[in-house]
Amino acid sequence: MENVGPWTQRWVVICGGTSGLGLGLVIAAAQQRANLIIVGRDPTRLENAKAMALENGAISATTYSIDLAMKNSDASASSQSREETQLRLWLEVNEVDLLLNAIGRSDRGPLEQLTDRELVSMLNDNVLCTWNMTRMALASLKRARGTIVNIGSLAGLVATPGMGGYSVSKTALTAMSRQLRVELAKVGVHVMLVCPGPIARQDSGTRYEKLVEQRGLADGASTAPGGGVKLKALDPKILCRKILDAAHRRKYELVTPVKASLLAGISNLWPRLSDWILKKYMRKQS
Repeated sequence: MENVGPWTQRWVVICGGTSGLGLGLVIAAAQQRANLIIVGRDPTRLENAKAMALENGAISATTYSIDLAMKNSDASASSQSREETQLRLWLEVNEVDLLLNAIGRSDRGPLEQLTDRELVSMLNDNVLCTWNMTRMALASLKRARGTIVNIGSLAGLVATPGMGGYSVSKTALTAMSRQLRVELAKVGVHVMLVCPGPIARQDSGTRYEKLVEQRGLADGASTAPGGGVKLKALDPKILCRKILDAAHRRKYELVTPVKASLLAGISNLWPRLSDWILKKYMRKQS
C-alpha cells in the first residue's frame, strides 16, 4: 500500500538534503509521495539523495548543486551558477508548499579559541545559508502560503560548555526564525523552528575527535554528542516524521526531548538555576 501524508503530491524543497538529518527528511518526504527539490553542494551526494528519494516513493525528485555560502540574494545573474539560475527560474513560476532548511555544521571548543574567520564561517554556514535559501524561495512560498522549517539546535536555546561558536550561530538562527515568523504571518507564510537534542548516528562520539585534538581540548565530554549533556540520542527516522507532521500542523517550535524544552524555559526565567541543572547533567570529563 502506498504511503500518503499531508505532503503527498505537494512541492517540498529541502536545502542541505544530502546527508544527516537533511537526507532523512528527503526520505521521509519521499515516503509521503511528495515532489522534491533537493539543494546541496556536492553533485555526487545530490545524485545519491535523488536516487534514495525515488526509491522511497517520491513522485519526482530534482537536484540543484548550489553554494549558498556568503551569497547575496540580490546578486546579478552574471555571478550566479547555471544551476542557481535554473532554480531561480523554476521558483519564479512554481509554488513551494514546504521549505526545509537543514543546512549547517556543528563545532567544538570554547569561544576564546575561535579566530574571527572561524566564527564568521560558523555564522555563514548556520545562519546566512538558510537566510539566502529562504529569500530565494520566498516569493514562491508566498504564492502557496507555504511553510518554512529551519533546523536549529538545543544549543541555540541553552548555552552548553565547549560548543561556543555553534551555540552562538544557532542562537542567531533561533532569533532569525522567530523574527521571520512574526514578519511573514501577515502574508500567510508560516515559519517553524526545530531544536533537537543529539541525534543518533553511526559516528556519534568520534566525529569530533580530530577537531578536539587540533584545538587541544582535554575533556572527553567535548567529543560526546550534545557537547556532553546527558540526553538520550534521538531516532532520526522518528524525528523526521515528527518534523513533517509538526510543519503540517503549523507548530511554532518543535523542541525535543521534552525535558530539554523545560530547561530552555528555565534558562529564560532563571539563568542561575538553568546553569546549575546543566552542570549537574553534564557527562564527567575524562
